[in-house]
Order: sequence, then structure tokens, then C-alpha cells
Amino acid sequence: MKKEFFLLLFGIALTMMGCQKVLEKTPDGQITIDKVLNDFDRSKGLRDAVYGEVYQGRDMISFVHNPIEALTDNAFWAATYNAYRWHNGSLSLTDPVITWDWSSPAEQLWPDFWRGIRLANNAIKYLPQSTVIKEPQRSIWIAESRVLRCWFYMNLLEFYGAVPWLEEPIDPNFMGWNEFKRPTFNEIANKIEEELLAIIQSGVLPAKGNPAAKDPRYVDNAVAYAIRARVLLYNASPLNNPENDAAKWTRAANAAQDVINLQDYSLVPMENYKRLFIGAYASPASEIIWRAWSDNSHINNTNGVNVGPYPFAAINNIWNCGESPTQELVDCFEMKNGALPVTYNDATRTKITVNPAAAAVGYSEEVGGNPYANRDARFYVDVLYNMADYGVPFNGTQPYIIETFVGGRNGYNDVISRETQNSCTGYYSRKDKQITYWGPGTAKGHEPTHWVFFRLAEFYLQKAEALCETGDLAGAMTALNVIRARAGQPNIQLVPGFTGSQDFLRSRIRNERRVEYCLEGQYRFVDQRRWKILNPTNRFVTGMRITKGGDGRFSYERRKIRDYQSYTDKYLVMPIPLEDAKKMTGMLQPEAWR
Repeated sequence: MKKEFFLLLFGIALTMMGCQKVLEKTPDGQITIDKVLNDFDRSKGLRDAVYGEVYQGRDMISFVHNPIEALTDNAFWAATYNAYRWHNGSLSLTDPVITWDWSSPAEQLWPDFWRGIRLANNAIKYLPQSTVIKEPQRSIWIAESRVLRCWFYMNLLEFYGAVPWLEEPIDPNFMGWNEFKRPTFNEIANKIEEELLAIIQSGVLPAKGNPAAKDPRYVDNAVAYAIRARVLLYNASPLNNPENDAAKWTRAANAAQDVINLQDYSLVPMENYKRLFIGAYASPASEIIWRAWSDNSHINNTNGVNVGPYPFAAINNIWNCGESPTQELVDCFEMKNGALPVTYNDATRTKITVNPAAAAVGYSEEVGGNPYANRDARFYVDVLYNMADYGVPFNGTQPYIIETFVGGRNGYNDVISRETQNSCTGYYSRKDKQITYWGPGTAKGHEPTHWVFFRLAEFYLQKAEALCETGDLAGAMTALNVIRARAGQPNIQLVPGFTGSQDFLRSRIRNERRVEYCLEGQYRFVDQRRWKILNPTNRFVTGMRITKGGDGRFSYERRKIRDYQSYTDKYLVMPIPLEDAKKMTGMLQPEAWR
């Protein structure tokens, strides 16, 4: 066998990734491919390196501890870091904003996802040549690498749109960059679907989990089905399907149904909903298809509520409250009777009318009123609000009561220009947080926190959306009601103001996605773009400023936090980094960037 330096094997697949750091050089720099393929652990390392590129923290994409949720209208981050620059309109050909400025290159997403593809292509090419791997292990590792290659392509699609499909490691001396052409979104979606179906139909991977590996981090057929379904939904969405081809929606609905049909998965009951986001990643959870394997418990300290003012013990203060849910997100949570709480009266969203059906079950923003009672059960899992009972800290004696009113222990913060322990919206993120992360001093009693990549609920809502767009409103409502029933909400046909129109159902399906997946990662970021709704929704966000009177009653004031500049078409699809775009003259920038 021809000897090639491992340095070249793991040499950059695309100079578009822009730096020498991604060459993956081995410690001595001299290991040859022969020695890799004749050594079991090194051969296995070809596969393991691909898993090593899967992002593990949902707060490590936009910036360190800066969740991508803060780039949407679901959450506000008070500081001058990447979320501030993003909403300030800084995104440009020379400034991708989503950067880690001490790294080289500072750009993160583009090179990281391409590196994952490159490493997958290395594994797919060289594992068949290994002399120390036996079947069926070899076939399993190759199939896993192929699924992961599709995972990285899906991530590129979410941010950068359609990109060329590469199946071979590219020689470091490759000079044909300008020959690459941007495919249509449909072409790359078709390729991903073809690849995933081939893997599924080969029968190499198990339906669920990998019994031989005894490690749920490894992808299986269910992950392949899930990637396929999500990509086909993107392909059918308005951003990528301007002609509204119904056949694309039908394909998306059928792909979602294929995931629903998998025998090994079921929705967890609402009383176990929190367990989707906390607990050891190896612990069984019937709804979870794939999740990160690294513990993200630090998110309690970087994107949670400050328990330091606990009156009954000395507890360390939080570093930053980070992603603070917006009033717009809170308004999406229905009342228990299915009514949305308010209607906006003006463009500022600070003047509202309480919907009569919401008032009938107690919603009120009048002095002494309570806008947080009788809400969708998911609200109490996801959001911390004024006077919420957060539970008892580790080794504590009394519950920690959240006080977001001005002057309260977690009182409203009017300063938005720096990181802070107090929220600027009047709310705190709760979904993947635990009060037991905090205890006296450095004591902790929490369970691990893991980022969920795919869970079954997604595919009921995918099916509902796709069927709605095909005009099958009855089928859409049936799928939608599965998720609503789990949350204890009435069937959509029974909500106040229901009409059987496509427009009504579309708006409530989109609202359901926003509620079901808030504060979980990239869902809202992608949804705003694929639905092309940045302009009406992303001009600003609001919060709830609460004051407490001498009589103990609360007064409520909706307040606009800041204006955004992140709503133009340039924010729909991120541009190819400028230096790489110069090399690939045949790869057109997204339309808004030309």
C-alpha cells in the first residue's frame, strides 16, 4: 500500500475552512496510513474522530455560553457579545458574527461542519482497508460515519443553505475550488435522503441503539430517519420552496410518519417531561432519539436564575442569567382552556387586549392581577416568573421563590449593555435547569443535563405542518392534537376562536412548535428563517417590568427592550466566509448577499 502521511489524510478537505489548525496532526506528525490501518485503536479512531465533531453544548454555538436561542425572538441576552452584535446588524461578508475571536479561524460553524464531513469521508474511505477490523464491526462504523456525514450536511443547510455534496477526502494540493457549484436545495435534500435510505435499507445499523457498543451516543437507523425527515421539512418550507410544491410537503409528511412508525419510541407523559432534559444520557427515555453525551450542567450557571440571594443558606451567585425568555415567548403559552392570553394592539407589542376566554380563567395584567395562573403545563417547566416556586436548593430547607419585581431578589434589570445576574425581561430560563445545581457554598446535588438533538414530539409537529400545507387539515389536526394532549391542552378544534381555515391552523401549529421546543437549541432560529418571518417578528423584543406596591399588590408594565437590525433578508441564509468565497468563484453567495 502506498504510504501517505496521516497529516495528509487528515489534511483540510476544503481550504474554505481557512486554517492550518484543522489539519488534525498526530502527536509525532509521522504516523503513516499503514500504521493506522494495521492498528485496531487507530482504525477505530477514524470513526471516533467523526463523533468528536458533533457539538455537545447548545450554549456553545453562537459564542461561549451564548445560546443560539438568544439570536431569536424567544430569548434576550444582555451583553455586548455575539448576540448583541448579531441583533445590531453586524453580520457581513467580513464579519460572520458567530465567532470565537481567540480561535484561528475565528469563524466557527462553517469550518467545524466541513471538518465533520471531511473526517466522515476519511473514515468511509479508509475503514474498508483496515486489516484489523472484522465484520460486522467494519460495516457498522462505515454506516455510522455516513449518517454523521448527513448530520453535518444538515447543520450546514440550517445556516448556509445548499452546499456541494462531497464523498471523497480532498487532497491538500487540490486546486479546483472554483469548479464547485452551489446545488439547489432540492438537489442536496434528495442526495441526503438517498444516502440515508441506502443506509437504512442495508440493515447494517440497529433500529435503536447499538447493543454491541453499549453506548447510546452512537447513531442508529432512528437517527437516520430523523435527519431525513428534518431535511425534507426544510426542503418543503417557504424559504426553499417558493413555488409551494405540494409534493415536497407530502414527502416531508411521509418522512415524519416514518419516524412516528418506529416501534421503540413513545412520548413521555407530562409528569416526566422534565426528564427529557436532565438525567444521565445513558438512562432510557422513550421519547429521545439522539442526544449529546457530554454533561452541560454548567448551563445552570451561565443561563439560569441566581439562587445566591437564598435567605436560608449562603449560596454562590450565578455568573450570568444569559438567555432570558421574552414576553413574546411567554405570550405563546396558552391558558389551560386553549385560549391565547392576549392580542397586541399596536406595533410595539406593549399595548394589549386580554382575550375574553383568557380573562374568563383568570388572566389579568391589572394591578393585583396574575398573568401566570392557569397556563399550559409546559410554561411551568420552561419559564421562571414572578413568585414562581423554584423548589429547594441542594441541602436547603425552604423553597426558593423567584422575585422578578423591581427590588426583588431577582428583580428586573433596566441595564442591557452588560452581562448580568438579573433578567432584563422579567423571566428566567428553566427548561434544562435544576435548583439542586445550587447548594451552600459549592455543594451540588443535581443530575446531568444533556442537549437533545431529536425527540419524537418533533415529528408529530412536522407531520402536522406538512399536512396543513397540503390542505389535509383533518390529518394535520390529528397529529397536532397528539402533542397538545400530552401537555394537557384541549384539542385544537376546541380552543376559543377556532376556525377550520388553513391560515388559523398554520398559525397554531407554528405556535405549538415555538412552545414545545423553546429554549432547546436551534428550532426557533431555523423556523424563523425557513418560514421567512424575520421581518415581522424580529424588529425588537419586550419584557414585563413588575413593581410591588405598598399594599403588596403587583403592577405590570410591558416594556420594549431594544430595537433589532437582524430582520433583513441577509439574515435568512448566512454568507460563505469571504476568504473562502474568493477561492470558490463558482459557489454563489445567497441571493441577498450578491
